[in-house]
Amino acid sequence: MSTVARSAHKRRCHLSVSTEWGRFPSDAGFGYLAHVDADISMWGEYGPRPEPNHDLDALFGSMSATAEVEVSCSPEAAWDLISSIERIGEFSPECVDAWWTPDRPARAVGGRFEGRNRVVHGEHVAEWVRPCDVTAWDPGQQLAWSVGDRYDGTPSSRWSFTIAPRPGGVLLRQEFQHEPDGLSGLRHRAEAHPAEAEQTVAERTVGLGQGMAATLARMKVVLETDPR
Repeated sequence: MSTVARSAHKRRCHLSVSTEWGRFPSDAGFGYLAHVDADISMWGEYGPRPEPNHDLDALFGSMSATAEVEVSCSPEAAWDLISSIERIGEFSPECVDAWWTPDRPARAVGGRFEGRNRVVHGEHVAEWVRPCDVTAWDPGQQLAWSVGDRYDGTPSSRWSFTIAPRPGGVLLRQEFQHEPDGLSGLRHRAEAHPAEAEQTVAERTVGLGQGMAATLARMKVVLETDPR
């Protein structure tokens, strides 16, 4: 069992990290890392939201990523999967868990879930939990949400899944868009090193695209071989 120690704005735990290596075609490069320390960043524990460095608004406002895949399944099956946010950890190499919060209506516009992300850097694991507010809930068509910052949950980015009918199946697409003044962790790193901001954003954009492609590839496997 993990032991979690609370500090002013982080929780630290000792855990094992693993993936079901080889289950999905996109699993190359994902392996096993055991007994590592993780800093868990919890939103709402960082105090008042600071003013962003607006010199970087244009850079972050242009930051986006898209991935898509054709899947041999019905729109209804695709919707059942993408709207089951509790299952995202089965597919995403970064978002390892998600859950609906009890204070909002689940599975509807205005609903809120929290997502837990994990990124491995060598032997260090960074984790963060952020609020996600549903902005579109169109069964069989689109699920969209904003991701809040670490302070008061002000939107820092927007995500969506869309489903488009195709002969014999659907086109499943995932999209990401950073808010111009969003205070993501990436934004803080860029503000700390403004001379490297463009490279920081470019590298993260590539990583997001790769992660989204892996997520969709894993969903495709399940939808075509093990629908639930």
